[in-house]
Amino acid sequence: MHWRYCELLAGAVANLATVSYGCGIAWLSPVILKLTDVELRDNPFDVVLSERDQMWIEAAFALGGLAGPVLACWIAQHKGPRLALLLSSVLYIVAWLLFMIVGSVSLLIVARTVLGLANGYVLLAVTLYIGEIASDRYRGALGCFIQIGTTLGILLVYCSGPFVSYLALQAICCGVPILFGTVFLYMPETPHFLVQRGHNQRAVETLMFLRGARQAAEVAAELTEIGEYVKRRESDDGVPTRTIHHLKHLLTGRGNRMALSISLGLVMFQQCSGIDTITANSELLFVEADASLGPVYGTIVLGVLQFLSSCVTPWFIDRTGRRPILLASSIGMAITLGVLGTYFLLKRHAVPLAPIRWLPLASLVGFVTLFNAGFGPVAWAIVMEIFAHELKPIGVMLCVIGSVLFDYGILRLIGALITAAGFDWAFWTLACICVAACAFCWKIVIETRDLNLIEIQQRLRGIKVVRL
Repeated sequence: MHWRYCELLAGAVANLATVSYGCGIAWLSPVILKLTDVELRDNPFDVVLSERDQMWIEAAFALGGLAGPVLACWIAQHKGPRLALLLSSVLYIVAWLLFMIVGSVSLLIVARTVLGLANGYVLLAVTLYIGEIASDRYRGALGCFIQIGTTLGILLVYCSGPFVSYLALQAICCGVPILFGTVFLYMPETPHFLVQRGHNQRAVETLMFLRGARQAAEVAAELTEIGEYVKRRESDDGVPTRTIHHLKHLLTGRGNRMALSISLGLVMFQQCSGIDTITANSELLFVEADASLGPVYGTIVLGVLQFLSSCVTPWFIDRTGRRPILLASSIGMAITLGVLGTYFLLKRHAVPLAPIRWLPLASLVGFVTLFNAGFGPVAWAIVMEIFAHELKPIGVMLCVIGSVLFDYGILRLIGALITAAGFDWAFWTLACICVAACAFCWKIVIETRDLNLIEIQQRLRGIKVVRL
């Protein structure tokens, strides 16, 4: 492998952790059908899961997700982003082993809590790690790798879940963090953390490896820049004081406040598009829609296209820019969700739908393709690059916590809408949210293409960046 690709290699290996994240999101789709099957053909609890149990499973996943980023942030700041990310494999292994040995619904809820903890944890850990190894050249592409790993995990569950037993699915999912932990052992610590701990020589060697440099002089300027970032991060003594100090700067500084507003807004609209709700309930959705391809194979097609579309974005994100992708993605998602809502309206009024039974699959394919080629990867790419380095840990932590809260909130809202008004109103509501996302990206989100981190901070503060 050519030296200049080592940075991409490290990013790709780090994002193997997000394959487990995707498995955690999609796990419910095949498993819920097994656990609600009245014939108990593949149910380790010998009892049909009630609606109340399902509600607790969803709540437990969200509760664990709130604690995960706080734990990851603390470990990353004290032990380094590399070790923090490596420990995510331990959390996932524990979670999948718990799923294998649980003998009651209450223990299943505990296992689901641990899985939520691991998901919230890994999302923060991988974002910090990638953010601290990425150069300006590959910053956008590496930010999109998170979505590629996530969709690969979703596809793995979609392709295996319906065809293997409950226990076999947990074993397959457990193999993913084992593989990640083994491979990631060979990846370096981030240069920022090495400089912070005074290991300047190791930081130079790491930068030379990541940037494909043959001499230390080639990375000297970047090393000096990292030293300045570390000084800002370590300006106070004592962890509690430092955290409060950074939180104050995040909320009071004009540019920092703008970065937080943009990041939280993107994360909110990303989750409130309903992507995780659709992903976790895709088989049930195809059953309700009476789709022509059927729930199992329709879901697999959905998973394949999610993965393929997410692989496209890294190739053009730095050519077209972030905002055009976000705008096109949000408009397209609004249209596909509106069409899906119309289909369910016709179904509710008993309109003959035999000629258009292909429409639910086509609409869902369009939605997930547009999301995974646009809003999904680009939102996290911007979150990864928009915060000042010294504020990145706490800023990203707030975004991950917000992501979990928004995800759970839209899940409950859509569930209530489906019960009260039907699938048509639920999808129309999601379509309206996507229209609002387009307006937000047009009015608030700044373009960061071709800008270095200093220029991004200047633009956030309202300073016009002029390039000579």
